[in-house]
Amino acid sequence: MAKKVLVVDDKEDDLETIKEILENKGYKVSTAMSGKNAINLLKKRKFDLITIDILMPKLSGYDLLRILRKKYNSKIPMIYVTIVPKKEVDLDGIDSFVQKPFSPNELIAEVKAAIKKYRK
Repeated sequence: MAKKVLVVDDKEDDLETIKEILENKGYKVSTAMSGKNAINLLKKRKFDLITIDILMPKLSGYDLLRILRKKYNSKIPMIYVTIVPKKEVDLDGIDSFVQKPFSPNELIAEVKAAIKKYRK
């Protein structure tokens, strides 16, 4: 069965790029253009992985991660996919990190590794 991924990013181009890469590898992808939309989707559906952009208006990726870890399912693997350099990112509570721009292979490798880590 196809793994379900939620992609959260406020930039439509980035959402579409990530969605296309994942769908081409057989993932079932839902998208949210804000943290609030992501939370609403999580109330209705279960996901195997969430990718989160850090730089979003109103609810940043950091805020979204904290909310999801506390109030929803802390067992869902989550990956930051962001332009922010890794050395400047607070990696506390996140499972993986992919810096934009990225190669499709880099994204897929991190997604597979994060999902596999939680299947133990």
